[in-house]
Formats: sequence, C-alpha cells, structure tokens
Amino acid sequence: MKNSAKHLRSNNYYIIIIFAFAFTQYGCSKEEKPSKYVAKVNKSVLTEDDVKSALSEERNKGIYREEYINNWIQTEILFQEAANKGLLNDKEFKSLLDRTKKELASALFIRKIVDENKIEPTDDEVKKYFDNNKDDFKLVDDEYRFNEIQFNDYNKAVEFRNSLLETEWNRVLNQYRNDQSIIELQPQKLLLKYQIQPTPLLRVITTLGINEVSVVLETEPMKFTVVQLIEKIDKDFVPPLDMVKNEVKERLSIIKRNLYIKEYIDKLIADHNLEIERYSE
Repeated sequence: MKNSAKHLRSNNYYIIIIFAFAFTQYGCSKEEKPSKYVAKVNKSVLTEDDVKSALSEERNKGIYREEYINNWIQTEILFQEAANKGLLNDKEFKSLLDRTKKELASALFIRKIVDENKIEPTDDEVKKYFDNNKDDFKLVDDEYRFNEIQFNDYNKAVEFRNSLLETEWNRVLNQYRNDQSIIELQPQKLLLKYQIQPTPLLRVITTLGINEVSVVLETEPMKFTVVQLIEKIDKDFVPPLDMVKNEVKERLSIIKRNLYIKEYIDKLIADHNLEIERYSE
C-alpha cells in the first residue's frame, strides 16, 4: 500500500540529528602538527585550541576541562582498538556511518538556512504569542527568588550572615568580593519549589519571611550556605511578559523555525517534482 504524503519530523528528530553531529565531532582527531599538545594517543592528538573550542560549545556546558580530556583519551583508545579489530569494515558500522552522514548533512544544512534567513520573532510577535497563550506560562508550583552564597569555611559563612543581618546584601557582598573562601555566589536566584535542592535548603527557604536570612547550612560536606529570601510567588500566578520574555521568545523561535523548515521542504518537493512514496505492510 502506498502513501504519497511526507511529513516533517518533530523537533526531537532535529535534536537527535544534532546529537549525531556532536558524537561524530567528539571522536575526531588531528594528525597535523599542532602548536600545543594537550593529549596524545599514538598519532591522534588533542590541542589546546581543540579543548577551548569544545568547552565553549553548548553541548559541553558543565563539563570540566580534565573531564573532557579524559573522555577524549578514552574515546581515542576505544576507537583505535575498534579499528584494529576490523570494526570499521563491519557492515553494520558502514550502514550506521552512511546514515549518520545523511543526518549530519541535513542538520548542517538546516542550521545554515535558518542562520541565513534570521528566523527570529519580533517583539510584537512575542507579545502576541504571550497574550494568546498566557496559561502556558502559569506557575506550576510556588516560586522563590533568593540570594545564595556558599563558603568552604564555616566561620566565614557565620561572619557573612552576621553582617547581612545588619545591612543589605550588596553592601556585605562588596566586603567579601575577593574572599577565597567563597565557592559559589548566586544573587537573585529564581527557582520553582520543586527545583530547590538539597532538601534541607528547601525546608529553610520555604519557612523564611521576605528579606529574612537563613542560618548557616552545611548543604554538602564543607559547603556552608547562607540564603536570603527576596520574593515568593504563589502557584498558578501568571507572570508578566518581562519576567518570562526569554522563555516565550525561545518557544516561539522553535515554532517559527519548524514552520519555516516545513515550508522549505514542501517548496523543494514542489519545485523539483520529487517522487515520494511510503510503503506499509
């Protein structure tokens, strides 16, 4: 039985293609003489520029330098052993490689045409989309805005808290700006209740009053945390556009890109009179 229709796959498929691209890039190596080696496995080398470039990519967000280097070394070792064992001549490998090349070429081409055509929503389009879909942005849980600071020294955390009880956040922070005991600093942090971790931190934040300062919490071994609640927003509240504008814009951008890609493919089919058939049992 034949079906002549061909539909654009969902955005998840696009993500899968990009992942395939990332995977193929991950295993790449260079044999030409680099300016500075970071790691080397036989003739395959990883350079300082390779590491900097890789760590700047979104897919490697949160990966530490040493972790990336170790992963690269492991991948090279396994790849070279697979090659030695004849896997590169394996029928299944060749079939997967051929399919991945098509997916990679498609993904790169999509990215190219999207970048060239600057498919981004205007402010008016963002506002209209938000006005028509406000319920989609309704809070699914209570939301908390708070200042958070973490120290590796308990006494420093106590000192900071005591100062914060007497004056406002930014003034105290200026006194500790270059303090080496600070592990992490996150002012104006905004999280839904279910996103707040670990549990002891959640318990404390949900009991604080506005502008109230917590006790010093050891949220992890040798990690001493102080938080100050700024604002609590109740569940089911629909935030104003300026609070969720980035989220609205991102969602609308995806919709516009997917629509553009579908229309582009439909035009290719019409312009080239492509014969497309799908078969089912």
